[in-house]
Amino acid sequence: LYSIWARRSTKLKDPHHRILGMMSIFDILYSINKALTFLTYPAGLGVPTFGNNATCALQGFFTQFGYAAGSYNLVLSLYYFLIINKGMKKEEFARVWEKVLHAIIVICHLTFAIVGVAIGLFNPTPGFCYITPGPYGCKNDPNV
Repeated sequence: LYSIWARRSTKLKDPHHRILGMMSIFDILYSINKALTFLTYPAGLGVPTFGNNATCALQGFFTQFGYAAGSYNLVLSLYYFLIINKGMKKEEFARVWEKVLHAIIVICHLTFAIVGVAIGLFNPTPGFCYITPGPYGCKNDPNV
């Protein structure tokens, strides 16, 4: 990401670098989210954590939103396929495909993350918060 930003006047003209830049941004968000798991995972579930249900939902939100990095990997594959195999020019890819693909990825992953929080999908799993029935252990113990 730094390499792209440091030479943005030339690198951001290339769709390849813009796709890699967005992939890197989402990957960084996802990695920071996972590194801070001990702060957001609800306290009292057997590991030294400091979070609550709201921070668990926040972690689920950023986990879901961070999965956009994988979608950008798909866009990068499509880019290479169209450029190498189909002979499409970079400018044509940027004009026809790139904006639409950026919009689809960001809107879809943001929507999935917001809806997940809104309907209470993100709950503690063993180790991190993500989509699971809540509260923790409800599938094994009907009294929970």
